[in-house]
Amino acid sequence: MDLFFYTQNKMFPFDSSRNVGKKFKVPIFFHHVYTFVPILLLVFLIHCKASEKQLDYEKTQSVGQVSPEEPWRFSPEFALDEKYGTAFCANAKEIGSGFTLFLSNQTKFTALQLLNGYHRSVNDLKSNDMIKKLRVSSFWMEKNDSKNQFKLDRTKDVELSKAKFGKQGLQVLDLDSTFEGNVIRFEILETYGLGSTSRVCLSEVKMGEMIKDSFSASPWVSFDKIKLAISQFVKAERHAYGFKQLVLANEKGTILFYDQGTVLPVFFKPDQTFSFSEMYGEGDPTSFLPSLIGTYTILQATEEGLEINLSYFDQGGIERNISWIFKRAEVGDEDYENFKTKLGTKFSEVYQPKTHFLFVLKEKETGRTFYHYELPIPK
Repeated sequence: MDLFFYTQNKMFPFDSSRNVGKKFKVPIFFHHVYTFVPILLLVFLIHCKASEKQLDYEKTQSVGQVSPEEPWRFSPEFALDEKYGTAFCANAKEIGSGFTLFLSNQTKFTALQLLNGYHRSVNDLKSNDMIKKLRVSSFWMEKNDSKNQFKLDRTKDVELSKAKFGKQGLQVLDLDSTFEGNVIRFEILETYGLGSTSRVCLSEVKMGEMIKDSFSASPWVSFDKIKLAISQFVKAERHAYGFKQLVLANEKGTILFYDQGTVLPVFFKPDQTFSFSEMYGEGDPTSFLPSLIGTYTILQATEEGLEINLSYFDQGGIERNISWIFKRAEVGDEDYENFKTKLGTKFSEVYQPKTHFLFVLKEKETGRTFYHYELPIPK
């Protein structure tokens, strides 16, 4: 009622006294038309899904990605970072490999620019496979839909040619139709079957339109989010590198993790086996609790650390699975500051951050945390 009142009195005032001729009156039919039209216009603007040419990155999901536990290698973001030397790579033999791009806004595009293959070097381009047929699809997904149901907008299979190395390998595809939505999927249907790594790669993909026979890319309004995601991959890689150094050190013997008066002897082996023993009171081997012996698996690697699943059988013969977080703590992060606080005035005497690692093992369920600070950083 308020909206109707506003349109009658404010949006289209039609005072017949302002017209030439005092006896002229606006027919009642036209009066209702003029007041009803803006209502329809407002309703249309409110309910229609406006599409933009700009792209607002939210996240990606991949299928068949090579080494998904190592996202710093071949994640979808590397096909969006505008760098030719990085790429999204997937298992060339896995059906449905590819990735989905989730956007924070509704967008539209009519053409693609792609750099097929892996262009870190000429040898990488030759040794990794290229895409021959790519399926491009756009979907609508309502943000308030808890089930994340997609409504298909448009899909099309396109043929890609073999790429030359570097910028000269860029190819433009006119899709001959408008793709609209906030979810874009790229699915690898066929490969050229070349290469020796069993990987198929896509170095770059841009969405846009054709203007006077030239490709015009849709601009990112949140390119910093893509760069942030990649920087988080770099942090995850540092954690993984630290864990690799821990495994190498374990080949020479047990590594001790500490939490004030508690010592946690740890053994991680390259064959994916582990052992934990816990004792209370430093240096007293008679205080060891029964060891946990089993296998470990890295579930995921994020900027927060490596999530490691430990699988073992308890004394009753029942298989158990527990999760621990491993990370390489660095100056400024929370675990580093907690460690520094616990040591207090002894910190500078015990730990040298420029020359030694600070490793953290945290039981995910309880949050209890242990530190190792005696392993030198390789020169």
